[in-house]
Amino acid sequence: MDSRRYVMKAKRTPAWYYFAFGIIGFLVGLISASWTSRHSSAMVSAPWYLSASIVGVGLVVAWSAWQVKRFADGKIHKMAPERSVNTLIFAQSLALAASALAGWYAGIFVIAIQHTEVAYFTTVSWQTAVAAIACLIDLGLGILSEFWCLMPPTGEKEE
Repeated sequence: MDSRRYVMKAKRTPAWYYFAFGIIGFLVGLISASWTSRHSSAMVSAPWYLSASIVGVGLVVAWSAWQVKRFADGKIHKMAPERSVNTLIFAQSLALAASALAGWYAGIFVIAIQHTEVAYFTTVSWQTAVAAIACLIDLGLGILSEFWCLMPPTGEKEE
């Protein structure tokens, strides 16, 4: 058996990842919404409970990251190391997914807002605007949660 310890090398997510995911999501949402509006198909929107669920997931991840921060500050005395690593992974994936989804809903919104004379498109534009805002809230919660998670100092031996 190999006696070397494997150390996870966690890095902060670069800011340009969020912009890239947002732009890709925007383009995909724009293309899909324009295709569905041209072919008289039902446009994908987000019901109100989905926006609430999106924010709910962000709050759960932020609460877990707050617990990791409290452990790092010494206010909580016992925590499994896997929990802090998993929370960091959840925080990073939450922020990236929220960035892509915010772009997706913004792309749909751009197409739907052009047809607000029809009641269906008015509803779709409101729902996608609220969903995009919910995703932006999640993006902020994911970035904040990532900073709250404990990162090992560079260049020091781990105990």
